[in-house]
Amino acid sequence: MTTKKSKNQIEEYLSKLDDDKNYYQDLSIFIKDINNLIQIPLRIKTPSGITGEEYSLGYLLSLPSRNELGFDFESIMPYKEELTNPENFESYINALYQFLEDASVEKEVTGGVDDTYTISFIGDVDVVNEIQQSIIDWNTESTEEQAFSVDNQKVTGLVAIPQKSQDPETGDIYFKSYDYYSGPNMAINESNQYIDPTTGQLKKDGQGNVLTPVFRMGEATAIFEGLSQEAIFELQQELVSLGLDPSSYNFVPGVINFTAKGNEVDFVAQLMTQANDANAMFPQLGLIDKNAPTSIGKLRPFLEWKKGIDEQTNSWVESLTEKFAGEVVPPSEAEVKSVVDQLFIERGINPTARDYQKYASIFSNLQIEAANRAAEIEKNKVTLGDVIGLSKSYNTTSQVGPYTYGGFGVTTPSAEEARQQLGKPLLQPIDVTFELGKIMDDLEAGRIDASQELVSRATQAAEFKRNFMVFEENF
Repeated sequence: MTTKKSKNQIEEYLSKLDDDKNYYQDLSIFIKDINNLIQIPLRIKTPSGITGEEYSLGYLLSLPSRNELGFDFESIMPYKEELTNPENFESYINALYQFLEDASVEKEVTGGVDDTYTISFIGDVDVVNEIQQSIIDWNTESTEEQAFSVDNQKVTGLVAIPQKSQDPETGDIYFKSYDYYSGPNMAINESNQYIDPTTGQLKKDGQGNVLTPVFRMGEATAIFEGLSQEAIFELQQELVSLGLDPSSYNFVPGVINFTAKGNEVDFVAQLMTQANDANAMFPQLGLIDKNAPTSIGKLRPFLEWKKGIDEQTNSWVESLTEKFAGEVVPPSEAEVKSVVDQLFIERGINPTARDYQKYASIFSNLQIEAANRAAEIEKNKVTLGDVIGLSKSYNTTSQVGPYTYGGFGVTTPSAEEARQQLGKPLLQPIDVTFELGKIMDDLEAGRIDASQELVSRATQAAEFKRNFMVFEENF
């Protein structure tokens, strides 16, 4: 196979099919035409010298006799079935690649007069990938007259169609595997292989292995089977740290309700779905340990990866919260005037234009401090998940006579202990008006004292006058 000749011939052939609007309902007939276009250059070493000959793949697959070909070419026999009647295009490409790799190694064959010949393929094996890509892209590429897609292919059965389902409530169509956990947005075909949603081409890892989901439906239950209550509780704690909200269902330490919805089993199913799809998106990360003996062991790399991602995300969100929590709209002149008037009148003094200007910035700063404190209080709230994470299980199983009494239990920290261990102190909110009044008491102490002195004198004068009038009446 020369580097470009076969590829160019195939692309011209595909273009002609589009022009003629002549497409195949039978994959094997299409493959037969492709085989006749693929040229196989062979290096033939005979007793009389070395020659090079080129044959079509279709001709070699017809198994020409020694008299027709000039030598025996039996090395194609193991690949004949997959190269002529493949299950799908992917298996055809794999067989073609393996055949050419095998044929690239020099082999001794019997020549026309029982001489020994040495035969080897001398073309570019990698052009197989280019041919595959050209055909895959063409298969779903729409023409001016007709729209094509992975669900409506030019060559029926060239690639497996995606497996889909429909939401009974919304009517939305989404991808779905009926055997494995998979998300609605990852395209998967009927063979449970991840595919390109546009062309149907199989997704592969760096070693060329087709990417498939690992965790089967129902496997979420399996991770709890046979575990002690202590082990189940430890797993519950880990799930809570990964985002399971124990307040959203009837959480029971050390116990799993396998028939309930929205609990630990459903959460593990979500994690397995995420692991399957993430492993297909980032195969180089090794997010699933396929060789682990247990389901939780297989899931462990993904859980550790998710913890790291969650920690980074939470830190980023917290930094944004801290950065923008104090962003509040500055108080308007009317707001400043209203609160300053109220506080000044309570202290028996009258505000001036300069006072409004002075206390506007102080009032604004106090509002920022209050907003920051409110964000900190929200951050410091202790959740049920926090308490579960800090709890410890114990076992006081005892045996009296022939009877055994289970003693599984859980100790939880007090609110004060939880806050101390979590570094979440209990904080009081900031009352902006009250704090502004305290500042006024300090800054306006002289004016307040003078006002109070005037009030005191006025009170004394009024009292004197009242007493004098009583004296005058009595006199």
